[in-house]
Amino acid sequence: MYSIKEKTVNEIIIKKSRFIGIAIPIQSEADAKTNLKKIKKEYLNATHYTYAYVIGDSGNIQKASDDGEPTRTAGYPILEVIAKNNLTNIILIVIRYFGGTKLGAGGLIRAYTSTAADLIPLCKLTQKTTTYKCSVQTVYDNIGNIDRFLRENTELLNVKYDSTIIFEFSVNKRNYDFVKEQLFQKNNFEDKLEIIDEYSAYV
Repeated sequence: MYSIKEKTVNEIIIKKSRFIGIAIPIQSEADAKTNLKKIKKEYLNATHYTYAYVIGDSGNIQKASDDGEPTRTAGYPILEVIAKNNLTNIILIVIRYFGGTKLGAGGLIRAYTSTAADLIPLCKLTQKTTTYKCSVQTVYDNIGNIDRFLRENTELLNVKYDSTIIFEFSVNKRNYDFVKEQLFQKNNFEDKLEIIDEYSAYV
């Protein structure tokens, strides 16, 4: 399964109707509802705010809404695009500003499918991986090299200054061995690295 890194927007025009596709990463149904409210305020007076979302590693939480369009002509096609791209933890909203020409059921399905499908290649995809929260202890003589390395290669979370310095950071499993070896060298060949916690996240 994949998710997306950040909010992504794309627009297409079909027979003078504007279809605006918006993909947003979410973690819960509450996130989905909050983002939908924000989008409705951002894009005022649209004819329809159709959407679909999927949450969970197995996609066990799903919902789709036609928002006034004929049944299964909007929300379900959007949901199908999400499923075909093996995505989760995402809400995909397609806003329509009616342009005066009716598209019919088949035309609506094609329009909403196209809007959603055209948006996916523009998204930055993320994949779930094991992430380690770590700490490394060092002396003041080594602080410069270690500080710079951690900022460039990990997510630096905190630095504690005392008689020694303790850096706290997170690093995904793929990069852990590289980071461990580099810290060993930069820390005067002393193994002061400790894994504090382990969790899975989309990165």
